[in-house]
Amino acid sequence: MSAEDQKDDVTLSQFLDAVAGGTATPGGGSVSALVGTLAAALVEMVVNLTVGKKGFEAQEAEMKKMGAEARSYRDALASAIAQDINAYQEVMKAYLLPKATEEEKTRRKEEIQKALRRAADPPLFTAATSLKVLKLCQKAAEKGNPNAITDAAVGALLAEAALQGGVLNVLVNLAALEEENTVKKMRQELKRLEAEGIKTREKILTQVKGRLKAE
Repeated sequence: MSAEDQKDDVTLSQFLDAVAGGTATPGGGSVSALVGTLAAALVEMVVNLTVGKKGFEAQEAEMKKMGAEARSYRDALASAIAQDINAYQEVMKAYLLPKATEEEKTRRKEEIQKALRRAADPPLFTAATSLKVLKLCQKAAEKGNPNAITDAAVGALLAEAALQGGVLNVLVNLAALEEENTVKKMRQELKRLEAEGIKTREKILTQVKGRLKAE
């Protein structure tokens, strides 16, 4: 997907065609961010199916706050779609730099390292933000309209998938990054995000399936 294409909103069909095309972007990083937006949107759906409904008056203030938070994450993850595309395109540009002389080789290596470091940021943001969405899914399942409990569960599955996708796309950049301290810190953060995501997802699924059996 070119920079020109990113200036305007694209349709779902256009985005899917771009993903399916024979170009490196948009790829897994951008798709992970998109999946995170869907998870956040499902939280908003549960909120909107709860607020103003009889029997949920006590939760209204908390649910409205949850909805606003989910919307902010949805917007942020939507921005991460293009950010991931742009960051990876910079990596590709760096690899295409000339390497005929020693000076060119040195500059090329430096630019590749800079681009790889920057390219790790959007998927790391996607992973961290998707964990926040996942936690909102847990609240939505616990306190939202029970008729929408499976929507909260699907949101949780999507949020965790977005988190895992973000983790993998950080790792692929770290594999070629030579800054040992940066790599070590980021790997530790990825492990924390991944472990917390798996734990939260399992709690949600256990809770939702338990309630469905009880009904």
